[in-house]
Amino acid sequence: MTDNKKVLLVEDTLTQAIFMQHCLEKLGFSVQLSRSGEKALEYMAKTSEKPALVFTDINMPGMDGYQLIDALRTSYEKALHCFLLLSPAQIEEADKILASTADGIVFKSGKEDKFIEQVENAIRLLEQDKTKEAVFFSQAYLHVVHLQ
Repeated sequence: MTDNKKVLLVEDTLTQAIFMQHCLEKLGFSVQLSRSGEKALEYMAKTSEKPALVFTDINMPGMDGYQLIDALRTSYEKALHCFLLLSPAQIEEADKILASTADGIVFKSGKEDKFIEQVENAIRLLEQDKTKEAVFFSQAYLHVVHLQ
């Protein structure tokens, strides 16, 4: 990964957005928060300093996380890495997640240390050029075994 510490966080639930922003800032990231996919695309169109990472919720009003990542891929190709944020209940979407253009997943957690561990693991796997399937199953395993 590059030295770019800019992150775009897309989350429509304010309490979760603030919590995740705090955790990412604790990891040294500069976080731009968008509350919808549409607002995220507006931000990307007008900013000259593009983020290296995007973390997006899946279920949002209007444009969902899958659509946002597809739109980002169309405009920015592989210049940034995108992760889907999902709750444990969304593990049932495994086929859709694996078919998406996301680079990986991060499980939402109400515990700061657990969310940070998920983010660090996702970035580490990305740097190791693991397949999306390997990232998905590693993150799911980490969530089930270590994070509950």
